[in-house]
Amino acid sequence: MSASAADKELANLLSRAEELFARAERGELTYTAFLTPQQIRRVQLHFSGASDKLIASGGYAEAERGRVYFLPPYIAEMEAPCRAELLRELQAESLVAVLVRGSGYVKIAHRDYLGAVLGLGIERDAIGDVCVMNDREAVLFCDSLMAAFLAENLQRVGNDAVQVQQILLPADFDGGKRFVSLTDTVASPRADAVVAALCNLSRERAQRLFLQELVEVDYEPCQKYDKELTAGTTLTVRGHGKFIIRSISDKTKKGRLRLVADRYQ
Repeated sequence: MSASAADKELANLLSRAEELFARAERGELTYTAFLTPQQIRRVQLHFSGASDKLIASGGYAEAERGRVYFLPPYIAEMEAPCRAELLRELQAESLVAVLVRGSGYVKIAHRDYLGAVLGLGIERDAIGDVCVMNDREAVLFCDSLMAAFLAENLQRVGNDAVQVQQILLPADFDGGKRFVSLTDTVASPRADAVVAALCNLSRERAQRLFLQELVEVDYEPCQKYDKELTAGTTLTVRGHGKFIIRSISDKTKKGRLRLVADRYQ
């Protein structure tokens, strides 16, 4: 996507968000379509002065794609436990989990599920995360009307027949995410040092990846390789994988910092 096209897309996103925010201020709970992590972050930054009036949710704790909900004053001013309970009720129609289960005789991949759903004419922003749980099952997120549509129309994924049903998730649902734990030492928390360690690259090669716009920090393109990273940062390095920084601390005897991270499998 060209820079001008990306700018136009962002402007349209924020314009729509402004409309939803204004409706919420008049007493209506409103929400976006399912946004990418980068889009969610852009909306949150745009409304940083009113962060207590919006909340992002994708259906489970580690969700990437999600909706941004704009809260009317009567909800925003509630105590946190009461607000959370009310939001769960209000999200019951706009954010539901759907189980897609194959026969077990054919291995089904993420691209197969997504391709089958989009093949029904569904726009990508009508669906949240597609969580592949094993070779035959996936859980995806949508609204209740879309869940009913999928139950009736999604009959095959790849080369396999599937069954579709709306489900309730366990409290510890993790989206089937699997990680490989990585540990190393770095001279500093600078992004180039961290990327070099995680991707087994030289510092110079890591810096080139930043300059070539191949690195995202918390889903935002990043060319500042001297940016200092902290625990909780998500790093995406094209061609090398996606990582979550768990900690950068505890100096070794040689004065280096201990780096602990997880790489998505």
